[in-house]
Amino acid sequence: MSTATAPREEPKPAGRPTCATCGRPEVVCYCDAVERLDTRTRVVILQHPRERHVRINTARIARLSLNNATLHEGIDFSADADVLAALADPARPAALLFPGEQSVDVRAEPPAGAITLVVLDGTWWQATKLLKANPALQALPRYAIAPEHLSRYRIRKQPADHCLATIEVLAEVLGVLEGDPERMQRLLAPFDAMVEKQLAWVAKNSGVGGRHRPQRKSKRSFVPKSLRLRPEAVVLASGETNAWPRTEDAPPSELVHWAAVRPATGERFEAFVRASGPLGPKTAPHLRVEREQLEAGEPIGAFLARWRAFFRDTDVLCMWGHHAGDVLVRQGGEAQERVDLRRVTIDVIGQRTGAIEATAAALGAAIGPATAHGRAGAKLAALEAIAEALAAKDREGEPE
Repeated sequence: MSTATAPREEPKPAGRPTCATCGRPEVVCYCDAVERLDTRTRVVILQHPRERHVRINTARIARLSLNNATLHEGIDFSADADVLAALADPARPAALLFPGEQSVDVRAEPPAGAITLVVLDGTWWQATKLLKANPALQALPRYAIAPEHLSRYRIRKQPADHCLATIEVLAEVLGVLEGDPERMQRLLAPFDAMVEKQLAWVAKNSGVGGRHRPQRKSKRSFVPKSLRLRPEAVVLASGETNAWPRTEDAPPSELVHWAAVRPATGERFEAFVRASGPLGPKTAPHLRVEREQLEAGEPIGAFLARWRAFFRDTDVLCMWGHHAGDVLVRQGGEAQERVDLRRVTIDVIGQRTGAIEATAAALGAAIGPATAHGRAGAKLAALEAIAEALAAKDREGEPE
């Protein structure tokens, strides 16, 4: 009788030794460049969970370098006792570092005393999600700073020239708050060391077998350039039209419900628009709103005036499909640049996935609660999740 021997499994290669302090592989560890700095400013960094997996994330440098800094991971911090205590500290009133029209230039109007500086760590999409998920943050006064230099973050692409890494922004802002810009620039020593060591390691190992093969000159991106480079100009919108059976004498489509959001700032827009004629018999139930709401909508002229005040000439209108956008333009709304995110996701996934909710699931995107009414509100919530997932996918393949 013969016996069969199970095939011998090849041992898995051991992973690269990793520094327990900075989290980087030991060959590119930057801990020897870290200097512990004292500040009167308390720094509270709230990090989106996805950003934790980015090995070249710079929030770790801030936590390692600043004695008075803490790093918290999550999305909803409403039950985090440490965060809430920091936000409520009367000795150091909390302020949010976040650009936008509501923000004060910290160089022009610095606070009189010590503050708690809250920093959101993540992409534009992720930072905006953190802001929307935490009403306590929305209530804080806001600071911003115009960078005086281009980013030195050469191992990770930035969405635009004015964008900086978290540690670079902190060095600039703390230089103002502490009244000692030169000392705060020392925060960038480990950052520069991380960048230089990563570039040197890649250059040394290019052409060697394994995962670090010579890189292509550019990585293909399915995400339109305007969305990647101008996130502050992106407006997501969902529109619904008066539904009549498709016959030769059917009236032309008219907008009756419109909802939009500017993810970079969290600004939202919603309007019910009064149709020029009677509503189709299935319009209200199909849109999941009350017929009375639609009949009491504002005239098309009033809607367009409000929309033009919200949507700038340089904005990019992103929708699911093109029908409602076509109707908007035909009725007098302007959009110099439009992007069909349904077409984009088909390119990313490689196939059609059906309804917008199914597409979000295929991308691994978690849909948040709707902030607008009916079917348009549900579609907009799914569109926000898809846009965030596309931005995250576009960053995949960056060097570690």
